[in-house]
Amino acid sequence: MTGVLADAVTDPAPARTALVMARLAALSGPGWLALDESARRPYLGHSPLGNVAGWGPVLASGDLAGMIAASMCRDGRVREAAVKALAGAPGPVAAAALAVRVADWVPEVSSAAAAALASRTGPGDAAAIIPVLLAARHRQRGRQAAAGHLASVAAGPAATLEALAEPGDRARRMWALEAQAARGLLAASTLATRAMRDPDPVVALWCARALARPHGELPPAAGLRLLGSARAAVRAFTAGHLGDDQLTAAALRGLLLDRSAAVRSVARWRWRRQCGDPGPAYRAALDAATRPRQVAAALQGLDEDHDDALPAAAAPFLAHPSPAVRRAAAQAIGHRADADAILHHLAPLLHDSSPKVAATALRHVRGHALPASVLTSLDAAGTARSRRIALSIRQYSGTWNRVHADLTAINGHDASLAEAARADLLAWLQHGAATSYGNPGPAQAAQIAALLATARLTQRQRREIAFVAGIPTPG
Repeated sequence: MTGVLADAVTDPAPARTALVMARLAALSGPGWLALDESARRPYLGHSPLGNVAGWGPVLASGDLAGMIAASMCRDGRVREAAVKALAGAPGPVAAAALAVRVADWVPEVSSAAAAALASRTGPGDAAAIIPVLLAARHRQRGRQAAAGHLASVAAGPAATLEALAEPGDRARRMWALEAQAARGLLAASTLATRAMRDPDPVVALWCARALARPHGELPPAAGLRLLGSARAAVRAFTAGHLGDDQLTAAALRGLLLDRSAAVRSVARWRWRRQCGDPGPAYRAALDAATRPRQVAAALQGLDEDHDDALPAAAAPFLAHPSPAVRRAAAQAIGHRADADAILHHLAPLLHDSSPKVAATALRHVRGHALPASVLTSLDAAGTARSRRIALSIRQYSGTWNRVHADLTAINGHDASLAEAARADLLAWLQHGAATSYGNPGPAQAAQIAALLATARLTQRQRREIAFVAGIPTPG
């Protein structure tokens, strides 16, 4: 970024300047401070800003990018002049650049920057200044000036704080909300609305927690409303902070089937405390639920609860029309069944039309002793996905089967499969070859030697693989 900024000064062009300004406008508070540090850090002996012949004409031109670059110069007199120029430049980017100089080590520069910020009280400028000062207050230099400006804004017009709490930089929003809360400016309805649908899940959770203060329990009306929040963290928090008289069995039953594992976990804790074992509720949902999402959640809940009904309860859902349900059933069986049952139920899903279902089945079957017919059927399918699944299974079937499979794929016609196999083979060569004990059998050794001779590998890689395998080094 420093080099791009320097280029915009030494060789100005409208397109380059527009790009630089857009990138500056997108910087976070810590990003501004990092840019300021990097501007004076030597790059191969010098900073890109050292290429600027003279800063006087740059500042006189009134170009904002030039002013910002000058404010990060190593020369304190140039920075002081840049601060005076930036004080008269409108816009949030100029305001953010001024906020950076509050932490300057030259008193004349930092005091001039602090004085310039005092007049920038509009919401637009404040939205750019606050994130930089929040980052600067963690540093020794500029801490007092940053704290003073933040305190003045926090005590200023309520409309400014309300604007600063609007969607955007998270640190700025959280600070503004805390300032509003300290002044009692946040109504319960406002907090509930933000907790329901705020685009930032961290802010939404903060609002839910603020509603529960000071007693740690949510008010009944707002609490029940938050059970329908779009943010899973808010729903989980609500499930744990509603009174027993508010969180009825009917409401808990819905939370047991929530799409979020965190919400289901809290719901099971509350259900055990109020109603006992949640297993029967999940099994009843499998029989009564009509929406695929609820069926999948019931299967996931049984799995998370280590219920004894699994894997038998999940097996019928492996043929469900919904991929989400099939995936949840495969996951439950993979976690709870023995090796024979896993192979019996999940091997057919390697051909599933849903990539996610097939990937879930693959994750649980590889490493087991699969029948040869499984790999034969995958090879016969001839699709890119079936070839990738077959390769993955072979890579988990022993060291020399892995090497043989990778070399076969590298010599094959599927470019993407060859690249995946090559990456796996080189990873083995770097991390696993040294701990590979034993050599391949005579027939497999001959096949590996033949494949090595034509594989797209370097001569050194061929020699290393041949040495580990105990076969003659390819010529």
